Amino acid sequence: MGTEAPGHRRGGMIEEVERLAKRLMLVPLAAPLLLLLGYGLGKLTARGLALPEGAIARQEAPPPRIQFESLSRLMKRVRETGSLTEAYVRIYQEHVAPIEVALQRRGVDAEVARQVAWPLVEHAYRRGLDPVMVASVLLVESRGRPRATSPVGARGLMQVMPSHAGRWAECGHDLYEIEDNLCNGTSILAWYLRRFRGDERRALLGYNGCVQGTNTPDCFQYPDKVNQVRRQLEADVAAARGRLVRAASP
Repeated sequence: MGTEAPGHRRGGMIEEVERLAKRLMLVPLAAPLLLLLGYGLGKLTARGLALPEGAIARQEAPPPRIQFESLSRLMKRVRETGSLTEAYVRIYQEHVAPIEVALQRRGVDAEVARQVAWPLVEHAYRRGLDPVMVASVLLVESRGRPRATSPVGARGLMQVMPSHAGRWAECGHDLYEIEDNLCNGTSILAWYLRRFRGDERRALLGYNGCVQGTNTPDCFQYPDKVNQVRRQLEADVAAARGRLVRAASP
């Protein structure tokens, strides 16, 4: 099998990116926006810095899951190769930056929010989850602290029990590491959603380990706590996205 020239590979990747971006109707944004926001463009690493309550309030219906799964794969490629393409800017502006800003507004340290936002969105999309829902669980569980540990031993951002680590081949075992924790946590949440046929309340109860409620009698309030935070985050994300779009307008 012949070796493809780097220039040809990059050209093919950019064409693929542009086709996917158009299907998802991402808002175009020029690279100077990142300079204006002070985020900067630099090489991304796979596990390092990512430049990137009730009834549930809903925004517009998301595109089919297959598109989000494709976007997740694209996000992984862009993040790992550090591609400084228009696609990176578009993905960051439309999908990642609003989550990052919303986490900061909820008290998460700015550097941690930056490290968390991209892999959070990427892993949420990969498993067909709403990133705002995942961020809400994260805030309820740990308040956005990667090194958080519960009295019963749950670890990290999404408070994953050590017994769950390693059940998903694609997820790492270090639950204090941001990406490993998000990979395991979103996998668990998606598993419960499938088990309960999309019933978010039952899935959240399962995620929280609330079966009979004999050990923690108030555990049935967990979905309400998550959904309360979720409504607030949805407002924060919408406001942040609006500001970014206005800043990008001529």
